[in-house]
Amino acid sequence: MIVGGGPVGLFLAAELALAGVTPLVVERLTEPDPRKGEDDRGITARTMRTLAARGLADATTALAEAAVRRLARLADPSLVDTPKDLPALLESLGMADVKGDFAMLPLVDRNGTMTDLSPPLMVLQGEFEEILACRVAELGVPVRRGVEVTAVAPGDDRVTVTLADGSEIETAWLVGCDGGRSTVRRCVGFDFPGTDPSMVARIAVADIDLAHGFQRLPTGMLAVAPPPAPSMTIEFDPDPTRDGELTAAEFEASLRRVSGTGVTVREIAAPTRITDNARQTSTYRRGRVLLAGDAAHVHSPIGGQGLNLGLQDAANLGWKLGLVAGGRAPESLLDTYTRERHPVGAEVLRNSRAETALLRTDPQIEALRALLAELPTQRHLVELMNGLHIRYEPGEHPLTGTFVDDPHALELLRAGRGLLLGGHLHETAAAWADRITTAGGEDGVLVRPDGYIAWAGTDPDGLRAALIRWFGP
Repeated sequence: MIVGGGPVGLFLAAELALAGVTPLVVERLTEPDPRKGEDDRGITARTMRTLAARGLADATTALAEAAVRRLARLADPSLVDTPKDLPALLESLGMADVKGDFAMLPLVDRNGTMTDLSPPLMVLQGEFEEILACRVAELGVPVRRGVEVTAVAPGDDRVTVTLADGSEIETAWLVGCDGGRSTVRRCVGFDFPGTDPSMVARIAVADIDLAHGFQRLPTGMLAVAPPPAPSMTIEFDPDPTRDGELTAAEFEASLRRVSGTGVTVREIAAPTRITDNARQTSTYRRGRVLLAGDAAHVHSPIGGQGLNLGLQDAANLGWKLGLVAGGRAPESLLDTYTRERHPVGAEVLRNSRAETALLRTDPQIEALRALLAELPTQRHLVELMNGLHIRYEPGEHPLTGTFVDDPHALELLRAGRGLLLGGHLHETAAAWADRITTAGGEDGVLVRPDGYIAWAGTDPDGLRAALIRWFGP
């Protein structure tokens, strides 16, 4: 059972279905949250390769092209239909060499040394969720909306879930993908240490009598846009309270503090308040209950790493839980989930805190930002923000633990099975034919369903040990 029908829960559901286990997804909301549906989300290069391994990259790229085309129309109304493809669209906006940003510092390939690195693709979360919802429906996974979980009671071999209507559901395994205020996390007693907010961003659609555009000011940051685009203020060392919805009066007061003017705001739409609250549970599994996405870690959305972090959690967990729940691998396989994903989450929290610090507008930080812009660190930051440096469980062979980037190999992973490249080793893997696809190749490479290389080499005994470890006996 998966609690939470957002992108992480839906992607995990699809992964489990591919692994031969059909989960039940329950979601508290009767319909997707329209505010999140219009939110821009960045899909990083590593996540795009994960989506390519499931045949979802083309549809996601089409969403990104549509999003950039909307942006191009805002910049130049003559670009309604042309140019047609994404590179030409980025070129028309002067963004062809922009590989992302770090704390709103553009990461630009000024000398052609980062042509191999793709920039994040921007999509609307609502549209991306539709892609995942269609995939889940194709795989026959039931999704029940308007179902709220109120209590979770883990047992030795079952988990009892109580719903708001008083009914109970028993499940062998439970995964909480229910966001930063996770009911599953709270009910099961996962810890959630971290740091309290040091900034708050207030975002709303409003008709504001201020110059349009973005400004870094001594009192904070200000972004003003005409409706229906949202406007935003960012202030530091704020009152961290997040109770209640952002009101026009609160938004007006923030605008006045940041802009230093007597601007008035009579009404607002789509109000949102975000902070840099950063927390992470110390383990992603307690018995038969696991956490993924924001239920396991939260941080500032600045930098756009949250969705990617959650999708990669799901990619790591899905095939493992599928093998264990299907009785084909021991429970110890699930111990690798926290071991592999917790350090990645901790690094994202570190990066997020660094970004928040660099967003400040005092003279010392402004000097630091100027210095960073001059240093040759841009490639490192691009790789960091895209998760391209991640290596799980490295071994003696230099490929072990890295992500397979070969397009043909990614295509062979679409069924959610492992992949063995190397014709001379196929006999060794014959007993795992229900879990492994075999293909030709001179070198022996065993690829996990999530695209990471579990083993590489020529020794059949080493391959056999890796097959047992990652795919069960």
